[in-house]
Amino acid sequence: MDVTIDQSVFRENLLNGKTAIVTGASRGIGAAIAQKLCEAGANVVLCSRSADAVGQIADMLQDTGYTALSMAADISEKADVETLIEKTISQFSQIDILVNNAGITRDMLLMRLKDEDWDAVLQTNLTGTMYCTRAVLRPMIRQKSGRIINISSVIGLMGNAGQASYAAAKAGIIGLTKATAKEVGARGITVNAIAPGFITTDMTAQIPEQSQQQLLELIPLRAFGHPEDVADAVCFLASDAARYITGQTLQVDGGMVM
Repeated sequence: MDVTIDQSVFRENLLNGKTAIVTGASRGIGAAIAQKLCEAGANVVLCSRSADAVGQIADMLQDTGYTALSMAADISEKADVETLIEKTISQFSQIDILVNNAGITRDMLLMRLKDEDWDAVLQTNLTGTMYCTRAVLRPMIRQKSGRIINISSVIGLMGNAGQASYAAAKAGIIGLTKATAKEVGARGITVNAIAPGFITTDMTAQIPEQSQQQLLELIPLRAFGHPEDVADAVCFLASDAARYITGQTLQVDGGMVM
């Protein structure tokens, strides 16, 4: 018997009826994640510190026919996070998926790194991820289901000169992922991390071409990733296909770290 499966229909129905929050959704990886979740059928709340930028992404998704709302929020501020969660529940009655993507960098050699720059990176990247995760746990526990996906980095696995604060924060996210997964697994909630490698975004496009070629030599697939590669991994971990996966870090890096 010849069975044909329409893969586009499968993708569109993957997350039907689910509600997702994506932080840092105004550009790059975050915007790609928001779009992929919409394409999979989810209602998506996009948040960013920049109301105008994230509003433009949400408007674009709405114009395409998706359910997408934008909310301005600074995840380094606990009050902003609590408001984000409250408004999302008020609008959609539930939160099924949280994608902790928001992050900043303040790159500098450690001996020259200012205390305020260290604090800013840890507060946003690590503490902000904790704020968002903690805030969704009660509603997810009540509904006995949930998917939390934290965007870490290969830098958190391998380190990188000039990125001590970023590496520490991203490594901390992996530890937070594992601890939280153990705490809430019995409640039907999975918690996983994704560690992207070199992904082409507006930010990485500013790296000199010679440096990019040197980076390519470190990647077995000899190619840089795209934001959509990370977004696809998020959709998988958010779906029922990943129901038996928790506490893991999925590297989307072309084999850069192994």
